[in-house]
Amino acid sequence: MATVSDRLAPAPQAGRWPMALRGFLCQNVSIGCAFGGFGVTVLPIKEKFGVDSGTATLGLALAVLAMGLVAPLVARMIGRLGLRRTMLCGAALSGLGYVVLAFAPNIYVVLAAYGLLIGTGVAMFGPFPSSVLASNWFQPHPGAALGFVNMPVLVAVVPMVGVALIASHGLPALYLCLAAFHLLLVPAVLGVVDAPAVTAEQHAAHTHGHEAGEVAPGAWTILKQPMFWAIIAGGGGISAAGITGVSHLVAIGMEQGLTGGQAALLLSVMGGASILGSLAVGVICNRIGAANTLALMGGALAVSWAALFATTSYPLMIAATLVIGAGGAGVFPASNMLAAEVFGPSLLARVMGLFGVCTLPLTFLLPPLAGVLRDASVNYGPVVSTLIAGCAAVTILFLVTARVVARRERAAIAAFT
Repeated sequence: MATVSDRLAPAPQAGRWPMALRGFLCQNVSIGCAFGGFGVTVLPIKEKFGVDSGTATLGLALAVLAMGLVAPLVARMIGRLGLRRTMLCGAALSGLGYVVLAFAPNIYVVLAAYGLLIGTGVAMFGPFPSSVLASNWFQPHPGAALGFVNMPVLVAVVPMVGVALIASHGLPALYLCLAAFHLLLVPAVLGVVDAPAVTAEQHAAHTHGHEAGEVAPGAWTILKQPMFWAIIAGGGGISAAGITGVSHLVAIGMEQGLTGGQAALLLSVMGGASILGSLAVGVICNRIGAANTLALMGGALAVSWAALFATTSYPLMIAATLVIGAGGAGVFPASNMLAAEVFGPSLLARVMGLFGVCTLPLTFLLPPLAGVLRDASVNYGPVVSTLIAGCAAVTILFLVTARVVARRERAAIAAFT
């Protein structure tokens, strides 16, 4: 078990931004390698192992599945071992996964590496623990730090590097390069400290989102709320559409007549847009509310997917991809804000933990099903049509949700006055 000196820093303010930088690096290596690197490997995996599109895209879906399933275990590890040890274990597992991929003899080993090693590793050192680190160090106003930590810079860089490496040295060279990123990250993780020096009682209360001694409501209480399932259906739908876009965008672009380099650039554009997307969404949420922001995102995504598939103009495809990337990156912070508005800050951690598990059917199944649908129909038309319809449905759902939230707020103000 981690000692108090392992988990608390001696000064409340001195190490705040260095800790945020460590979280930023961990989040970027985990998500940049897993999501940014995956899109450019789908076609090489199909060619190398002779599999169909559904099987080739199953790896990322398995990683997402593992991330959701082990999230409760990761939360328990953070509480018992501390962030440093948890994140070191995650980086080691994920890095080992890429080494296994480099020498995988068949598709079954590839899928096992993504599901058992990379997905579990990302859950242990990726966005969730990195956000916990930033939140611990920047109380009571963690918004700016959370936005910084979750900017996925490497998602924009890895695809272009990946295309060049695959073309010049083959698929194993890319995987070994991604493994090297994890090794270089170790010194940063070794400097992680859970939180500034506070009393154990204060830190426990902050970690669990309620005062010491207060019993948090059970999961069943949350699961019975219709608003929770609205967040699951809408936020999970947008997340699944984003993962599907990462998995299939290169193939969609090449089906539209783009070269491999042009299609990979679209993936980099999507990653670049996601860097500013999470920050922009936070600003918009403050102005029009989280539910209205999510509705706006759904509508923008529907229009952008339609434009992407309807045109062969490369500048218009880039513009559509910018919107898709920004919207996909903003769904998690916007869903966080909506959950806080509906359930209160004290229940936010528990609600978002359930969010990760309950959205798994969408995030796990949609990307490989999109590959199966593409193979069955010989083109991506039905896949894109499904994405457009789903995003339009999300827009309607969150417009209704916004009305419900506004009505509750008016009732609360009236009761208070």
